[in-house]
Amino acid sequence: MPSLVDQFCPNVHDVAITAACYDPHTGAMATADAAGVVAVQRPGESTPQLVFHPGEGVRGALGLIAGASMVAVGDEAGTVGVYRCDNGLAVFQEAREGARGRIRAMRGVALSPEGRTLATIAKDGLVRLWDLENGQRTAAWQGFGGDTVQFDPRGQRLLAMDDQGQPRLMDLMSLQALYMDKLQMPADRAVFTLDGTMIVAAGQAGISLLRVADGALIASFATRGGSGIQSLILSPDGQQAGAVTQRSVHTFTLPDLQPSGSLKHGAPDPTGAAVWTHQGIKVAGSDGLMHGGGSGASAGPVTCVGGFGETRLAAHGASVAVWRGNRRELELQADGAPREVHVDRDGRLAVVVPQRGPVQVFDCKRGKRVFDAGPTSSGCAAVGVGGNVVAVLLKRGGLRWWDLAQNKGFELEWPRAMALSNGGTWLGVVTPKGAVKVLDPATGRDAVPAPVPLADVPIKAMAFVNRRPDLLVMDEDGVLGHYDLGEALRQGRPGEGRDVLTVNVPVDQLWGITGGQHCAMRLPEGDRCTILWVDVHACEVVHEVTGLAPNTWVDAEHGLILEPARSGALLEREMDGRERRVLRALPEGEWLSFGWRGILDASQGASGAI
Repeated sequence: MPSLVDQFCPNVHDVAITAACYDPHTGAMATADAAGVVAVQRPGESTPQLVFHPGEGVRGALGLIAGASMVAVGDEAGTVGVYRCDNGLAVFQEAREGARGRIRAMRGVALSPEGRTLATIAKDGLVRLWDLENGQRTAAWQGFGGDTVQFDPRGQRLLAMDDQGQPRLMDLMSLQALYMDKLQMPADRAVFTLDGTMIVAAGQAGISLLRVADGALIASFATRGGSGIQSLILSPDGQQAGAVTQRSVHTFTLPDLQPSGSLKHGAPDPTGAAVWTHQGIKVAGSDGLMHGGGSGASAGPVTCVGGFGETRLAAHGASVAVWRGNRRELELQADGAPREVHVDRDGRLAVVVPQRGPVQVFDCKRGKRVFDAGPTSSGCAAVGVGGNVVAVLLKRGGLRWWDLAQNKGFELEWPRAMALSNGGTWLGVVTPKGAVKVLDPATGRDAVPAPVPLADVPIKAMAFVNRRPDLLVMDEDGVLGHYDLGEALRQGRPGEGRDVLTVNVPVDQLWGITGGQHCAMRLPEGDRCTILWVDVHACEVVHEVTGLAPNTWVDAEHGLILEPARSGALLEREMDGRERRVLRALPEGEWLSFGWRGILDASQGASGAI
């Protein structure tokens, strides 16, 4: 069954698109990004139906065969391959390992019209040819450069740029270079016109036109000032050429190369990838979208998530979207990209932990910043928010917390771990010897008698159970323990706990779920994580959800897994890992939420952004 995340998806790239190509015969477009994801979209598809990940990041080296049955991809690791456009399976692939591959990082690829030959230009200055019928390399020519390589419409000639910025045309039958006039403005890219009779070349300084028959330089046009030409595109009918700059696309008529117009493309931080489709010019931006025809910027990928009860937080760069139920209500503007975002269980206060800089607290109803925890909170080890209390475990050691309603602050120099109850009533701390104390955040004094240690082993992590006077602890041997502090409080004696089970792998986050039946643990596993669900009373693992994003969070109110997902989304999962709901940011500031039964809610212009 297709993933819920793949529905209502306006784009498939969560990082900058760094390569794009278009087949004017079929209207198919291929894109690739800096992470190595390749997508092929055909006319009539609202989103690409082929998305695959053949290797590492791609920089310009992407090419569709005429008819769009195959796509060639070259990556930054020196791997080059040809893949079927219906299923992404490799027709041909050659890889280089380690430093050998990096030396030949690919800059341009091309497939001959009949599909028998693959050509590439690499960072090492070699143009290479492969016979795809037997998978053998047939030629390697030195002294080349630039970012393009292309076959003429008959597949008889190969066009590339030499290391001096001059176009070189090779006759593939005689293997001889054909004469071309020297360009006055060196170029880094060149393409055949649609009929193969002309060559358009462009570089930072300008654009030039040459005739294939005799190699004569017909016309040239120099840029004056500006950011220089980043990319060269041709219209699908072959009647115009486009020079893409940082902000605009300047068009020229063919075959006389006369300026015909300019337009703003709207791409943020354009990467140089661009195409001219039957629907218009599209230019790639750093936001993972192709811009043109009025398209707006996307919110960007979701980098971290948080949530409690009906409130969800999704960080897009320095902007944190606040969702209530199925609706996105507002955005919080933080100082820099967060590494963690937290919200209290009533959805009033949001705590943003930036990758750099102090912890910030926002009013989730108004979107205003209400508190800054100061420079000592930078790089903090943990934070907690509950009621009006915000607590920060400092990087240098010790604990600070603030009662924002009373405008009071407190500090202890000795805690080595902490947990704040979700209502802000209790503050649990671990002493230098590894014992647990439960404090009243309003005074800093003991709220209940210190619990009796379960073993002579220091505690390293703990969490209060939501809406219950229960405390979960984990010691340095990986033993999970449970305390019922309500009984101890009523009887005025230290709480006595019990061992639940032993977890023999590292745990970096612990949650106590409403009702007290279950707790959740996050197990880091490289660039992934696992959420382990434990029945606290039965003392057994009931669910293990693997392969999640490393910063996946758990809503302790409802027992739901919250995970960043591609295309600007926050994905909710059930306790057993089943996808439940998606909250997605769309281009142009639009949004929508949806589940398996369809759209739950959406902004007014969402349909135009999908």
